[in-house]
Amino acid sequence: MSSDKMKKALTIILLLVMYLASQGQTLTVSLPTVTATPGQFVYIPVKLTGASSAGVPVSGANIQISYDTAVLKYDTLANFYSGTPQNQWFFSGHDGLVSANWLEPSLGTVAIPNNTTLYEIKFTYKGGNSPLIFLVNEFTNAAYDLIPTTVVNGAVNAPLVFHQVTFRVDMSRENITSNGVHLAGSFNAWNYSQTPMTLTSNSIYEVTMSLQENVACQYRFVNGNTASGLETVPVSCGVLNGTGQYDRQITVPHHDTAFSVVCFSMCSHCPASVSVTFRVDMQNETVSPDGVHVAGTFNSWNYAQTLLTTGGGTIYQTSMIMDEGTYLEFRYANGLTPQQAETVPSACSLNGNRYFTVPAHDTVMTSYCFGSCTACGTVAHYSHVTFRVDMHSQAISPNGVHIAGTFQSWNPATTSMINTTGSIYSYSDSLLTGTSVQYKFINGNSAAGYETVPLPCASNGNRTLLVPVNDTVLKMVCFSECDTCVLTGSAEHLQSDPSLGQNFPNPSAGLTNISFRTGGYGFLKLSLYNPMGQLVSVLFSGPCSQGSFTLPIRTNTLPAGIYCYQMSFTGNTGTFIQSKKMIVQSAP
Repeated sequence: MSSDKMKKALTIILLLVMYLASQGQTLTVSLPTVTATPGQFVYIPVKLTGASSAGVPVSGANIQISYDTAVLKYDTLANFYSGTPQNQWFFSGHDGLVSANWLEPSLGTVAIPNNTTLYEIKFTYKGGNSPLIFLVNEFTNAAYDLIPTTVVNGAVNAPLVFHQVTFRVDMSRENITSNGVHLAGSFNAWNYSQTPMTLTSNSIYEVTMSLQENVACQYRFVNGNTASGLETVPVSCGVLNGTGQYDRQITVPHHDTAFSVVCFSMCSHCPASVSVTFRVDMQNETVSPDGVHVAGTFNSWNYAQTLLTTGGGTIYQTSMIMDEGTYLEFRYANGLTPQQAETVPSACSLNGNRYFTVPAHDTVMTSYCFGSCTACGTVAHYSHVTFRVDMHSQAISPNGVHIAGTFQSWNPATTSMINTTGSIYSYSDSLLTGTSVQYKFINGNSAAGYETVPLPCASNGNRTLLVPVNDTVLKMVCFSECDTCVLTGSAEHLQSDPSLGQNFPNPSAGLTNISFRTGGYGFLKLSLYNPMGQLVSVLFSGPCSQGSFTLPIRTNTLPAGIYCYQMSFTGNTGTFIQSKKMIVQSAP
């Protein structure tokens, strides 16, 4: 036998031995899970294990790995195993896929030892979480048959960061069960008995949990420790779950935080229960033998339910306990049927009814004459009021600018405003002194053009005015904003950057005002902290439109000292946070 033939035979025998040795061999190709910080280079090793220290004969490989392009930017492949150097690979990375193919150049095999890194993928980490998943993992033996291979997928993500989060709920309106108050949510697999809350003071229950930063958590408070005690979360502050109900939701911030106290089954603090006294003067009426009654939204318009009494004079009255912030519509009745109800003049009515928003303190209403906007025996006095709006931020409708309100039966088409100069529109009217007027500006002449009045300056969704004794020109406001439009430089335009102003007056011993501007639509939170850095109260928390606003704050209930108020506004451009100091003096 010639030497060439002998070499060929030996080669075939060697390949056959190596092939037989590889039978039953199972490989594992794996990717790690690593953490990184944004902007950092990340090297991901593609590792082959399962072979002996001498290695398993491999003739070729075909590997494809998917990644999230929003999280990772592919750079290149690097650090190749010396037995399969870079010039033997064909590789690329784009559109969320890294592909690498290798074939032993001499059509033989390479014995790849156990725990070998074939190569490393170099990424630039942008932030977030990207799974790394094998879509193809093919390794061939000496006979170019596939070697059985399992995979271990990996990921690249930010380090897990946890913060202390304090949840607080006011249970003053609930009858607490003997099982106490609990917190259930996505963070404890909705276990109604796992997370008890502790009573701190004045019916406030709280619990502090360590939660992962940037994770959205759904939760509800529980009166007891079973599903039957779950609170009902209002639509306005809830997110819809899979049961058709609503859960509260928070995203864990980048710092320890204590969330503001909310009332069980409500979106904000528990409203104060205050006494409201309804009064009407019947001196011009012959009082019905059935007495004088009041009916309204608070008693389902039942004219026979709420009787007013008198101490012998012509003033009839009754007091009721109501919730702060409740909007009421009502009418008095000389008797106990709807047909005996007063006809309320349009100058002081809405929907044909008297109207009132319950304040945060006990109140006694003015005793107007039955069926009148004024006291009995007085002559109605009217004040000349000029309304003004700046339409700078709006594309003016071809139908012009209008105003509508309680003083003209909310007709959006009948009361046009005059363009006085530039983007300023005005309207003047004589209104009954002392009456409360609600109104809105309209871009056009239909309800579709109504402005959206921001929460800090809205009542029942409208602007309000208590008509003064003297003629007055109202402060000009921006359309759909609480304050004037901001002018910067020589060009008039709405300032886009959010800002927080200094409260005025400062120091304050009774009432102060905090002014601020948002940079567009977003989520606004105003918080007040005491001299120890502890949260005193959340002054406002909720969605807010673009504009300038002024929020009145009562300080007469605060101990004297230096406080800090903080504005946090999250919009399209990110989160803006700014703080300022407030000095509170003792009330005289």
